[in-house]
Amino acid sequence: MSDDLSRAAEEHFERGNSFDENGYSERAIAEWQEAVHLDPGHADAHYNLGIAYADEGETDLAIDELREVLRLKPFDTDTRRELAEIYLEANRAGDAINQLRQLLNIAPGDGDAARGLAEIYFNLGMIDQAAGALEAGAMLEEDADLWFRLGKAYENEQRRDDAILAYRRALIAQPDHRDADMALRQLHAPVEEPPDPNEFEIE
Repeated sequence: MSDDLSRAAEEHFERGNSFDENGYSERAIAEWQEAVHLDPGHADAHYNLGIAYADEGETDLAIDELREVLRLKPFDTDTRRELAEIYLEANRAGDAINQLRQLLNIAPGDGDAARGLAEIYFNLGMIDQAAGALEAGAMLEEDADLWFRLGKAYENEQRRDDAILAYRRALIAQPDHRDADMALRQLHAPVEEPPDPNEFEIE
């Protein structure tokens, strides 16, 4: 691509951004479309188009644009996150799961991605997978309520040990989580896991 085409594409991209900031979404879309016409490898213009199409309810167009971003920038976590949200809104849970799993492969400690993936699994009734996704996160305070919900789900399945572990995880994420504390008491389980006697050697 010539430098002239590249510069022209960038000018259309910037004009699109300006129109978007001032509330002229249709004109912004037209500018970004011209940017990618001139420079098909302009990932930021594809990204902006994807978000704009999603806002306009043009789901298929949004997905196409964001998938093109990932073709150009496969390690772009923001794009994978946005694409996962669009897939969820389109009732394509499997595709959303795929994007969030790939995101976690790129950024293993991403708490938002781990929580989002866990929420999807939980809503599908896949509670073991939900727990595994949460384990991949960083035990943030925002995770506590989901760990608690997982504990209740395990209790409903008569899986006492798994329920206890989930409640303990809720307390790790949020030490003052009263519901998790109370649930452990009702199960007659200590808040913290007791030490393994096999770990201690007698002299």
